[in-house]
Amino acid sequence: MEGDRGTIMLKKRIEWIDIAKAYGIIAVVVGHALASGSSTNIIYWWHMPLFFIIGGFFLKPINSKKISEWKKFFNKRIYKDLRIYFIAGILLILAYSILYSKDWDYVVNHLSRLIVGGRTLNLYTSTFWFVNVYLLSITAVTLLVSAVKSRLLQLGIVSGGLFIATCYDKIEWSTLYHYQGLPWNVDIVLIAAFFTYVGYLFFHTNWKWIEKPLPIIGLTLSSITIIGLYLNHQFNFELSMKSHLIQASGPKVLMLATIPLILSFTVMGLSYLTTQMASGFILSMIGKHTMIIMYLNNALLDLTERAGITNVVSQIVITVLIPLILVTLEKPVRTALNSRQGVYLDDYPA
Repeated sequence: MEGDRGTIMLKKRIEWIDIAKAYGIIAVVVGHALASGSSTNIIYWWHMPLFFIIGGFFLKPINSKKISEWKKFFNKRIYKDLRIYFIAGILLILAYSILYSKDWDYVVNHLSRLIVGGRTLNLYTSTFWFVNVYLLSITAVTLLVSAVKSRLLQLGIVSGGLFIATCYDKIEWSTLYHYQGLPWNVDIVLIAAFFTYVGYLFFHTNWKWIEKPLPIIGLTLSSITIIGLYLNHQFNFELSMKSHLIQASGPKVLMLATIPLILSFTVMGLSYLTTQMASGFILSMIGKHTMIIMYLNNALLDLTERAGITNVVSQIVITVLIPLILVTLEKPVRTALNSRQGVYLDDYPA
């Protein structure tokens, strides 16, 4: 029954999901454009968790004993993103090397980092860690919901993983390119899988409650209260998933399991309200192309600075709009090729 419901939902885009993704990717750009501070900390509470939650929406159990089912899963959910990850990474590393006159040792070093991934990715590819952890997380959660039938046990497993993730600061015994951590930030999956599973659980139950006024009001007031208390120094909470930075004045696992969820679901509720506004169309379009913005945002922010554009708002607008322009210019060519080959793109790309 769950699979049938998921199939029905995929036949038609749910606009508020695209808008939520738009808010998330704009927050990513804003977080990178701003200097560190309270605003950046608040953004980091929810923008990455939101993407992992949404990533869990369209997962479904598969027959884990059939290799053909896993092959289908890989082809649909992993291969395309993996291919784009390496192509985009190579191009951006070469672009940075040319712009900053780097030698071949630098090029080879940073190209090899695409294989290792995780914290070793920096500069123009610093957001690429998300793709690493995202692909690992959707695979882990798909395996979990396929192998374990009890939802209570499923929740217990991902909650246990989240608790383990809060019990240490860094993987001190593993150093990669002078960074402490594991390849592809695999340990961060303990955190990301929790949010991914919450998204799966939300979307495979009665998720329509997020579109109702009372839950939206309750979530919004809760988020305002949390932010207000934080700004008034009533508690401390810092989160950077890439760096495995979790600092909290209270129990880490409790704050990590609540604050990002409350703010993320608030964004979802407000995204539904945005569908009733004229601006919803623009945000919906942005939300359909979040990955290209994710890939290009650091490069574009750097290029705006090199061009002498120092106004943060202008930098953010340019960084969001240029990928949309590129997609618009590329779309007619891609459509022609797809129609000739009989290929149709999935409505909900990873």
